[in-house]
Amino acid sequence: MKNKKRKELILTDLKKEKKEIKDCKYEKPQINNLAYEEEYKKVDEALGKSILMGSGDIVFSPDPSDLANVLGTNTKTAKNIIITKIPDSSKKNYTDKEGNEKIGICLPKIQELTGEFQSATKEIKMTEICAYTNKSIANILDSSDVKNQRELGRDNVKCLDNINKEEVRKEAKSDAITGRELDKEFDIHHLTPQSTETDINIITDKKNYIPVNKDTHSLGHSSKILDDPDLTFEEKKEKLNTIIKEKKEWDFESVENYFLIFYRLFSILSILI
Repeated sequence: MKNKKRKELILTDLKKEKKEIKDCKYEKPQINNLAYEEEYKKVDEALGKSILMGSGDIVFSPDPSDLANVLGTNTKTAKNIIITKIPDSSKKNYTDKEGNEKIGICLPKIQELTGEFQSATKEIKMTEICAYTNKSIANILDSSDVKNQRELGRDNVKCLDNINKEEVRKEAKSDAITGRELDKEFDIHHLTPQSTETDINIITDKKNYIPVNKDTHSLGHSSKILDDPDLTFEEKKEKLNTIIKEKKEWDFESVENYFLIFYRLFSILSILI
């Protein structure tokens, strides 16, 4: 199978809905207060609508009423939270079982919000609901169904990564940072590092891969410049080239000094002899 077709199939599978969380086996937390039993059921129902994707990621329903139920708040507040506290980076696109493109909120973001609400509120009811939601999400993420799918997703991402690297190696002509000719052995650098919080389309896009010589790559990471998320690629490139230039100048001066010292010692020895 050609690489292009393989990539399309893998990307499709990574974004595909595999199952709803209600169909996954996970341990539900112990109920601490029977007075909130109905609220706990609403949390279970809201979390149960979450989607397990082929990548192993889980996305929560963007419906404000579902968010309100897991945070123990009202729909109006939930709407405001979605607008002000949930950035695009915490959302993922997926394809449902009918083939429709949809968007959901990354489940770890919901877990993060429950922690914030639990710490900020003095209401016992909200504290209990947020604690129940937080523990439920932890158990979901630790369930065998989710772990197995996450492992399959990682394998698929790794396969995509290898295909992209192979293609970039074939097309590479020069070091993307220094412009120098590439050595026989060179590295491929990811502009956006692979992580669970990064969109699959970004980390597996060929534009995310650049060819660099090993010494350039090593310097980029040792100086932390390539790892700085606040710098654009052009800024990273400029900073690294400045360091490389300064290093060359220093090396040249060191050689000059070495020859000067050698010349002086030779002169002294000539006089003594």
